[in-house]
Amino acid sequence: MRPTLGADMNETSRIVEYGVEIASDSMITPPDVTTVELEPGHPGLGDQDYIERRRELFALCRQHRLERRGPPLVQYTDQETHIWRQVWPTLDALHVAYASRIYLEAKRALGLSGVEIPQVQHLSARLQQESGMHLVPAEGALPYRTFYGEIAERGFPVTQFIRHASHPEFTPEPDMIHDCLGHVPPLMHRDYAALLTRIGQAAMAATRGEQVLALKRLSWFSIEFGLIQEQGDVKVFGAGILSSTSEIPFALSDDVERRRWVTDEVIATDYDPSRMQAVLYVIPSFAFLRFEVEQLVQRLGLDLPPRGAASGAAAQSPNIA
Repeated sequence: MRPTLGADMNETSRIVEYGVEIASDSMITPPDVTTVELEPGHPGLGDQDYIERRRELFALCRQHRLERRGPPLVQYTDQETHIWRQVWPTLDALHVAYASRIYLEAKRALGLSGVEIPQVQHLSARLQQESGMHLVPAEGALPYRTFYGEIAERGFPVTQFIRHASHPEFTPEPDMIHDCLGHVPPLMHRDYAALLTRIGQAAMAATRGEQVLALKRLSWFSIEFGLIQEQGDVKVFGAGILSSTSEIPFALSDDVERRRWVTDEVIATDYDPSRMQAVLYVIPSFAFLRFEVEQLVQRLGLDLPPRGAASGAAAQSPNIA
């Protein structure tokens, strides 16, 4: 019999994330980061102009998020536009070759361009029209429960800064390339948006750190670093892979252990977000993932509204395979 992860589970005060033991309660009440924090080894450390630009956009987007004002319009610099144009051709070619069908269809429909950095405000209006989702300005990487709290209300947090020019192929944190070329396009699909909303509702219904950690790991190995089987081939749908010119070929190389998705194993697997992923999981279809999310919600003992009532317009769309 599989273990129950809900209220019957013995209470624990410590859990392990990223190989470090932390207080379980920190998952329920996440910290509120009020200043720009570049982690050790970040390519932007020591570049004062980059740090000042990050502080500027951090303050602007945080104010808009907290005041519920929607994404601000941003005047991007020539260097930021150059980075976008530098990354686009390689990333676009990799998408055509290795991205999942749902992603490619959505990216074409969204009309993203390699010439100019898109305005998040305009993308938000397009999503609102198509799937009922909207974009929320994010000053940086938000804590998991804060992030999915927005998603539970059909908002998706998106950063509005660009990675450092010295490493355009990879970023240690979410940036506009990660968000706009990874997360945003699939939100055009109503059923995909409904799946994310469901995870968000589950995260907000959780009352214990172990429950949040299980959902966080499920999200990491699917929404962020997920692979899917399509017509006999393994394709990419996770945003963390899709937004990196180095991560896409690595994820499909012999250097990565690709495992069949087993939810019990996934939620028991720790990971290191600061490096490329050596273990990834492959789902057979999005319908399978939707089913596994609902099963996990039940096992966690979370009280959620019925799917149809929760998803609104998303519930009316055809299922994605």
